[in-house]
Order: sequence, then C-alpha cells, then structure tokens
Amino acid sequence: MSGWAGVCTLIATVSERDELGVSHKKERCRRVPCNVYGISQTAYYAAAQAGVKPQAVITVRDCAYSGEKLCEFNGIRYAVDSAVLANVDDVRLTLVEKVGNR
Repeated sequence: MSGWAGVCTLIATVSERDELGVSHKKERCRRVPCNVYGISQTAYYAAAQAGVKPQAVITVRDCAYSGEKLCEFNGIRYAVDSAVLANVDDVRLTLVEKVGNR
C-alpha cells in the first residue's frame, strides 16, 4: 500500500527538570503519516505464542521514527512491540494494546 493515507501520533517520554531540579516526565507527541497493514494469520499466531497479541501493523518513514515506545492510532494508545526496517525508507511498527492504555 502506498499513499500514506493514515495518520498516527508517535509519543516519546522525556524527562525535564524544574527550577528546583526535580525531574518530571513529559510526553512529546508528533503526528506523522503512516500506511496501515493487515496482520497475517502466520504472524498473528507466531506473536501469540510469544505472548503478544498484535493489534495493528503500520509503516512510517524511517526519518520520522526516533525510537518512540508509544503510538496513538485511531484514537487508541498502543505500545510499540517491535520496530523493523521494512525497506530503505520505512519502518514497520507492530502495535499492541497494554492494560490501562485506553
């Protein structure tokens, strides 16, 4: 699929210090275009045997992905289970829903 018809929000957690030197975690969000893929039956069962239930597979540009561990897609917050280089320009993200993410 091409055309970058979808949009997801990549969420990075960063630590910032206040004027007293106390560290606080903040979320930094970036909206990026993505392609959406279906999960093949083979990949689904292989992941299930590893204890993971993939909810979505999306592809984003390699230059747009900076190792974020959270991604919001279709209004649902997911954890990034794996990030694999799909080709020279793209990274394929496997998203899983964690308890408490909704």
